[in-house]
Amino acid sequence: MSERPLIALSGRRVPASDVSSLPSNFGALEVDVHISAYGDAIMAAGGIPLLLPCAAASVEVLSRCDGLVLTGGADVDPARYGADPHPKVYGVDGRRDEVELALLRHALDLGMPVLAVCRGMQLLNVAFGGTLVQHLDANDLDVHAAWEQRVDAPVHTVIFTPGSAAAHCFGGALAVNSLHHQAVDRLGDGLVATGRSSDGTIEAVERPGRPLLGVQWHPELLAAQPDPAFRWIVAAAGRTPG
Repeated sequence: MSERPLIALSGRRVPASDVSSLPSNFGALEVDVHISAYGDAIMAAGGIPLLLPCAAASVEVLSRCDGLVLTGGADVDPARYGADPHPKVYGVDGRRDEVELALLRHALDLGMPVLAVCRGMQLLNVAFGGTLVQHLDANDLDVHAAWEQRVDAPVHTVIFTPGSAAAHCFGGALAVNSLHHQAVDRLGDGLVATGRSSDGTIEAVERPGRPLLGVQWHPELLAAQPDPAFRWIVAAAGRTPG
């Protein structure tokens, strides 16, 4: 029997005081936090999730894995793409940016498949020299920051470029959830946009010739599992159960 691929998951480190179930005298400590839906999605797709602590951003750790998922979260520091912060920028965590950029560099050096989700796709674009729209204003075409709706509720449709990896995964179009107020602006070097919403917002990116896929929605939260994006990374890891 083939081994199930080991897929590394980035997370975030927060003060223990943010976790209400912990005793108050733990407040000065920190905890590594992972949204469990990512690990569930990897398991459903046939892989094994490895939840990386913040301290594990090393090539030694990543070289024991078969793939990397850069997860969602708060905004990338605008200074990393040469911009002053918009008033609506929130939750900037320079340490997380640095950890995930290091993980991405190691993964690229190793030729490892990378799936980048929401914030992860934005960080991926910044890593390749691209920029971000720091805040999407509400418009009549699409809703992107649908934070008042159920996290698994499809709120708009993404159209994919024929022949792309995204189209291979999702077909010509997909109704997606949408939990982001930022988006890709200028594409990073070598990246191509392979999915867009009706207002032109970039919703999927790839780098031709590399096992690299970014999606702006949260596939791990959609009701249908296993999700095609997570099936893609498990398959791209090269050791899918036979």
